[in-house]
Amino acid sequence: MPTHEVRAAASTDTEAIGNLYARIIGNAAWLPECARLQSDFASVSHGEAVYVSCAPDGRLKGFLSVYESDSFVHHLYVAPEFARQGVATALLSFLRTRLALPWRLKCVRANTAALAFYSSFGWREVGYGDGEQGPYAVLEFDSPSTT
Repeated sequence: MPTHEVRAAASTDTEAIGNLYARIIGNAAWLPECARLQSDFASVSHGEAVYVSCAPDGRLKGFLSVYESDSFVHHLYVAPEFARQGVATALLSFLRTRLALPWRLKCVRANTAALAFYSSFGWREVGYGDGEQGPYAVLEFDSPSTT
């Protein structure tokens, strides 16, 4: 498995992050159509810390954004061409030095691939709800020995 360097996003990453977010959200079959139209990353991530993983040629492999004060992971997306290569795992692992445990996130239940990913790394469901994007699970991660 290739290594994935992770770093804080720079202003030069803004366009690539916005484009990847729009591409993923726009094609997310697990989201209701009205949610797929809300693809402006800057408007949904205000006040969050953003971290990126880039390929040696500079292409954005993936990113995550977090509310650090709440240890809340808000967004985690990997470019489809880099899927299943350890990018999401590297992004989450990077948080070990940045975010106090436990970490939490919400995941739309219809996003079964994401739920399976989080479950496989020890995230557990601690709550649920129903939001604009549909029913969701609240997941928590509190074990530094995985992810």
